[in-house]
Amino acid sequence: MAKKLLRDPNAPKRNMSAYLLYQNGMREQFKAQNPGMTFGQLAKYTSAMYAEMPPAEKEAWVARAESDKTRYLHELASYIPPPGYDSKGDAIIAPQIAPTKKRGKIGRDANAPKRNLSAYLLYQNAMRNTFKRENPGMTFGQLAKYTSHMYKNLTPEEKQTWVARAEQDKARYDAQIAVYVSPPGHDAHGNLIDVAHGKRQKRSVKDPDAPKRARGSFVFFTFEMRPQVMSEFPGVKFVEMGTILGERWRALTPEQKKRYEDMAAEDKVRFHLEMQKYTGHLNQMEAQAQAQAQAAQQQALQQQQQAAQAMMQNQQQQPVTAPMLQQQYYQTDPNQQAQPQYDPNPQPQFDPTHAQQQYAVDPNQAQQQYAVDPNQAQQYDPNQQQFDPNQQQAVQEQQQYYDPNQYHA
Repeated sequence: MAKKLLRDPNAPKRNMSAYLLYQNGMREQFKAQNPGMTFGQLAKYTSAMYAEMPPAEKEAWVARAESDKTRYLHELASYIPPPGYDSKGDAIIAPQIAPTKKRGKIGRDANAPKRNLSAYLLYQNAMRNTFKRENPGMTFGQLAKYTSHMYKNLTPEEKQTWVARAEQDKARYDAQIAVYVSPPGHDAHGNLIDVAHGKRQKRSVKDPDAPKRARGSFVFFTFEMRPQVMSEFPGVKFVEMGTILGERWRALTPEQKKRYEDMAAEDKVRFHLEMQKYTGHLNQMEAQAQAQAQAAQQQALQQQQQAAQAMMQNQQQQPVTAPMLQQQYYQTDPNQQAQPQYDPNPQPQFDPTHAQQQYAVDPNQAQQQYAVDPNQAQQYDPNQQQFDPNQQQAVQEQQQYYDPNQYHA
C-alpha cells in the first residue's frame, strides 16, 4: 500500500465527486435506518442506493460536484505553495524512478502466449473500424449492438470462415503453450501464483438466515439475456459472455432500461424490509443471551451466599472448644496409635539405678588421674625473671593509644 503524501495544511481542500458527496451526505441517515450493518455492508448499500437513484436526483448531486470543483479551482488559482510543496499543496519528494509496469492483468507473465479468441471476438476486432467509419454517429454501446446484429445475420458459409479462424488461433495457442516454460512463481499458463497481494482472503461464514442482497438493474438484465446469448453463441466462454452482455446493456435506450431499473427498485425495497426484520431479530437474540447470562450469574451468586449462610449457622450451633480440637486432631484415624497427651507441668522421674551408674566413682581410676609425679614437678629457678607489674602496665598503654603520625609519616 502506497504511503499517503504529506500535504500543506493551508492548501485548498480537493473537490469531491458526486458519489462522495452523496455518500457523506447520506451516511448518517443510512446508519440510523440500518443499525446492524457493518462498515462494508453500509458501503455496498450506499453504492446500490446511488446506482438506483433516478436521473433527476442524481443530477442534483452532479451539480453539487461541479460547484465544489469550481470552488477548488478558484481557491487553487490564488494559492501560493510554501517551499517544499508543489502547486497543489503536495510535498515534493526526491525523485524515485519506479519501474513502469505494462498495463494489463496483474499477475501474468509478459512472455506467456496470448490466449486464443472466439469466432465472435475475432469478427468484432476485425470489423470494428469498418463499422465505425460506416456509422460515425454511433456510441460505443450502439456499435457493439450493431456488430452483434451483423454477426448473427452472417450466412453459415461466412460464419464458418470465422469459426475456422478461431480454430487456427486455438491451435496456435496450444502449440505455444506446449513449449512455454513458465518462470518461477508462475503456473503452466503464465499466471502468477503465491503472491501476497494476489491471495484471496478467506470469506467469513455467511449467516444462512441473512437476507439476500439487492440486485442491480444490470443483474436483472443478464438474467433475461444470458439464455438468449447462449443460444446465439453456443460454447461461448464465461469472459466473452460478460463482454457481450455488457455491450448489449450499454446499447439499450433509457426507456428500455427503465423496466430493469423498476425491478431493481422493488428488490431494493424488499432487501430493506428484510434487513430491518433480520437486524431486529439479531438484537432480540442478543438481548435474550445477555439476560440468560445475567440470570445464571445471579443464580450462582445466590448459591454461594446460601452456602456461606449455612456454614455460619452450623458454626454457631456447635461451638468449638480446645479439647474438641485436640480430640479431632488425634482421633481422625481410628487405626492410628494413641498419641501422648500434652502435660503443661511435666515432673521429672528419678531412676536410682541410672543415677548410681552415672555418678559411681572408681578409686583406682581416680588415683591414677590425680597422682603426682615427683620427677615432673617444676623446679624453682632463682635466676628466672620475676613478674614486673609496672612493665605490664606500660605495654597495655602502648597498645591502647593510636599515633596517626606513626603510620602516615
